[in-house]
Amino acid sequence: MCGDTSISEVERMPENNETTEDSSTTEQDSNIPPLPTVSFDIIDIYETKLGTELCSDATEIDSTTEECLRQYRDNLEFVFGYAEDLRIYMDNLNDFFANYPSAFTEEFRNLFAFVNEKFSTVPQNYGIVASKYQQRFGNSSSPSTTVSTTTPTSDNYLDYRDVKIFRASTISDQHIEILTKYIEYTEQLLFTDTRVKRENLYPILVVQLDSENYASAIALEEEYCQYLNLEYPATFNSTRCNPEYQDKKADGSIGLFTDGGRVSGSSISGTPSDRECCYLFISGSFDLSWDSRSQAYVTIHEMYHIFQLSNVVDFDYDLQQKITGKQIGSDNRDKPFWMEGYATYFSHLYYSRDINDFSHLENEMYGGMFSCYCGDNQPIIKERYLNGPELYNVTWESDWAVGYQVGAWFIAYLTNIHGEQTMYDFWINSQSGILFPENFQDTFGKDYVTYEKEFRNFIMNSSEDELMSILPSS
Repeated sequence: MCGDTSISEVERMPENNETTEDSSTTEQDSNIPPLPTVSFDIIDIYETKLGTELCSDATEIDSTTEECLRQYRDNLEFVFGYAEDLRIYMDNLNDFFANYPSAFTEEFRNLFAFVNEKFSTVPQNYGIVASKYQQRFGNSSSPSTTVSTTTPTSDNYLDYRDVKIFRASTISDQHIEILTKYIEYTEQLLFTDTRVKRENLYPILVVQLDSENYASAIALEEEYCQYLNLEYPATFNSTRCNPEYQDKKADGSIGLFTDGGRVSGSSISGTPSDRECCYLFISGSFDLSWDSRSQAYVTIHEMYHIFQLSNVVDFDYDLQQKITGKQIGSDNRDKPFWMEGYATYFSHLYYSRDINDFSHLENEMYGGMFSCYCGDNQPIIKERYLNGPELYNVTWESDWAVGYQVGAWFIAYLTNIHGEQTMYDFWINSQSGILFPENFQDTFGKDYVTYEKEFRNFIMNSSEDELMSILPSS
């Protein structure tokens, strides 16, 4: 799974005796909009998965059986998987109650207390239990999760290659040809360095959706789950394919490749681990009559993420976030600028090289700085960045477009100074487990805070021509 994996302490809501009323209270209450909602009960999930389902001695992690400790670890990870959705929900509640304090009831007081006092311990406990399991029993898992009992030792990534493509019944052969071409193209660019951890690159399960056909996505969910049940039953059991974990809708969708009545967009939604067999690369589709380029560079973008993740999948999830720059500082919120900035910039650069037309790179980067990248008449990206927080403090929720697009410009800025090899080496260096701040300092010779200030000054004080001049033309 991808996304923020911990919940920062939610804001304390007012005590009952702190609430004041005036003559307008009754009128205000009648205008209170509906409360934010979620489709799950996190307290019930927590009490079931970390209470009634566990062995009686599961928390005695130094002495409990392998089966009980594995269940405790897996259930912690399952609960942990709700962190991103829960964090968004709690943020929405915070905002709602700030505007409508009279709606804050004892039910929500208890929810906030639960999140701050109990759920907040889940990430740490998961790390402790996962480490203890590895210490006591190694990386053992059900044999069915393993493709082969022998690990290849070749320096050729092709000896490890394991890519399976699932295609929507309505998708064209041309879509598959573009997808396949740019998967292979990115592999050749990123997977051939002898320092790459080839054993961490695969398996990759690629799901090519038809973004214009919802019914085909529902059918593909069923096909995909049947495959997992046959080939990787442990993964089947720990994901939404398992009926126990499904929130199946009336139309038959289970939320794997569908989202609120729509077809999902492109993403990397899984990584090889004790719990999951494979990278899950979900590929959205584009109208090839006018936008085949998006089908190409988005494929490169997602494959770049697989390269990034392959260097850190040996570490627990919380540590991965801190190594890859997704979590910087103490707020425990995901920051897109580094991982997404890399994938955005290099997807456009690599695609431009493949078609030998660098106007693509120039046009995309120009739009990523001088357009609003929105549909609601916001200020342009440049203005939002310069009038907002430091790039490394921009979150998905605060302004994802600034994170992605200015992040791409930050990567272009560093690449112009240090070269592409140094940019690549940052990810190779991450294999050691070095955290993002130290790796950045060692790789680029300055701390990331200083470099971001210099970059901000460059953006603020440079003309359009000066900004565009840092982009390569070959």
